Amino acid sequence: MKSKFHRTKCTVKLRKSVHNEKDFYLIVEAYPVFTENSNVPKREFIALNRIVTTPIWDKDRGTRAGNNQPKRNAEGIIQCRSESDKEACRFAHKYCQIKQAEFDNQALYPELYRQKKEADQKANTDFIQYLKDLIKRRSPSIGESANNQWNVMLRQIEDYANSKTLRFGDLTPQWLDGFRNYLMTKKSKNEKLLSANSQKLYLTHFKTALINAYRDEILTTDLSKKILPIKGEKSHRIHLETKELEQLAKTPCKNDITRRACLFSALTGLRHSDIKKLTWGEIAGEKTKNLRIEFRQKKTKEISYLPISKQALELCGKRQNPDTHVFPKLLPAVHINPSIKTWVKKAGIKKHITFHCFRHTFATLQLSGGTDIYTVSKMLGHADVRTTQIYAEVVDKTKQKATKAIKLNIKK
Repeated sequence: MKSKFHRTKCTVKLRKSVHNEKDFYLIVEAYPVFTENSNVPKREFIALNRIVTTPIWDKDRGTRAGNNQPKRNAEGIIQCRSESDKEACRFAHKYCQIKQAEFDNQALYPELYRQKKEADQKANTDFIQYLKDLIKRRSPSIGESANNQWNVMLRQIEDYANSKTLRFGDLTPQWLDGFRNYLMTKKSKNEKLLSANSQKLYLTHFKTALINAYRDEILTTDLSKKILPIKGEKSHRIHLETKELEQLAKTPCKNDITRRACLFSALTGLRHSDIKKLTWGEIAGEKTKNLRIEFRQKKTKEISYLPISKQALELCGKRQNPDTHVFPKLLPAVHINPSIKTWVKKAGIKKHITFHCFRHTFATLQLSGGTDIYTVSKMLGHADVRTTQIYAEVVDKTKQKATKAIKLNIKK
């Protein structure tokens, strides 16, 4: 490898044009230049895109090829006759000084230079491609619905970037603030704004991507902390009453696997993603009458032990091999809701019910039945009991409504 104190020298030189013998290109020559993992010195030429035609030649100083060298003043600037050529040579001299300083700093402070080079490479990394790779990397561990949300968020960023290359170095506070405002003001084809919850969701996913980039050491600071949050609206958790659930259970569904999986969710509170991957090996306790599911939640990655009822087990059908899925060929989350809509309509229920509403139903009916919120939170697999609190609010409203159902005509 090169010596620690070996100095690379930069010099402005003239190179004769092959097209016109009166034209001379201004170039900067650097020697010796050592590349990474090489101890062989190289000569580097940097074209400055400048041409001079009136250089003054020094007849007392020749080159190895027998030509004269250009005259230079005390500062080392090539001398010319015309003012435009003089200006071009001054520019070349200034550029040469900058390159000389870079080589000197590289030799004197190799560690700082390496860090700066790495920082420049990271700043030039394609952020859009990083997002695509991140989504692909996360795809197996998140549900299909969440994966679709991430892809929609990616399209929002691409639309805001207007098909331009977006580098990590472009993510300035002004760009981040602009993207936030874009989510809040963007209109769809029908001239409607994104819902507040959609705005909040896409911005949250975007901030998660920035946190991942910080952990991957592409970003040196956590840019997600520089973005003001978007306040969403309180979600209205639609659920089924006990009578409605019983009515659905009695109503035939065109897809029986969909029917059984929905009712199973209402009795266990499991998400679609967890039901879809559930195997017979994860259902235990039939012989001891301590029925339970032992599984790892797809969303939170936590191992859960969930007690289930005998009725829930009956919905699973006949026991199969441990590796066999309990609900084989269950439709993906994005395709299952149309068949649920038809089934719900056939049962005479006018609510807008999706698969996830059966999980809401489980939580609401459990709390209504007297199960404490901490137990329900554990059964749902919530990491924070505050997530479960919204169901308690629904139950409280139901109780308040129930108090008005009894009215007495009391005479004074």
